[in-house]
Amino acid sequence: MIKLNVKLPFIKIAFDKILVLILLPLALPLGLIIAIFITCESLITRSSPSIFHRETRVSAGRPFTLYKFRILKSASLETKITAGANPKNLENIPTNLSIVGKILKKFGLDELPQLWNILKGDMSFVGPRPKPIPEYEALLAAGYNYRRYLRAGLTGAAQIMKGTKRTADQEYAADQEYLRQCRDLQPLKLLFIDIGILIKTLGVMLKGSGE
Repeated sequence: MIKLNVKLPFIKIAFDKILVLILLPLALPLGLIIAIFITCESLITRSSPSIFHRETRVSAGRPFTLYKFRILKSASLETKITAGANPKNLENIPTNLSIVGKILKKFGLDELPQLWNILKGDMSFVGPRPKPIPEYEALLAAGYNYRRYLRAGLTGAAQIMKGTKRTADQEYAADQEYLRQCRDLQPLKLLFIDIGILIKTLGVMLKGSGE
C-alpha cells in the first residue's frame, strides 16, 4: 500500500492552469446554452429552478465545494445528497434525471463547471474523482489511503474505463497506479500520461459512455 505523500510537480500544476485558461472562454458559450436548456425545462416541468448543483467533496484530504450542472429532477433529491446520500446512487436511477440531465450525464457535460474548481486549485484535470465525505471516509477505512495524497481530478485513470466491464477494485488499482506515477516518474513523463488520459477521456465523452 502506498502511504507516501505526493507533491505535484510544477509542470503539472502549470499545465492545469494554462489549459483551464484556454478552455474557459471556449466552455462559456456551451455552458450558457446548457443553462438556458435547464432553465427552460424547469419552467415547463415546474421542477427545481436551480441551474447548478453544489456539493462538498474531498480532494487530497481537504473538503471543498464541487460545482456541477443540475441533472436531478427535483430539489428534494438534491436535499438527500446534502443529507449524506450517495450522489451516484441517485444519479444512476434514470427516473431521477431530468431530460436535459440525461443528455448531460451521457456525455459528461454536467461536470463542465468544475473547470472553475481547477482554476481555484481545488482539483486537477487528472486525478482520482473527488468523493463525498462519507464515501471518502469509508474508502480510507477500507485501506484506500491514496485519496489522502492526490489532488482530485476532473477525469482520471479510472474514468477512462467507462463503458467497459470492470470492478471497483480495478478502478482503485488504476488510481493507485496513477499515484505511483505521480510519485516516481519524471515530471515530463507524468505530463504525457496526463495528456494521454485527457485524450482518452475525450473519446469516452464522444462515445456517450457517461455513467
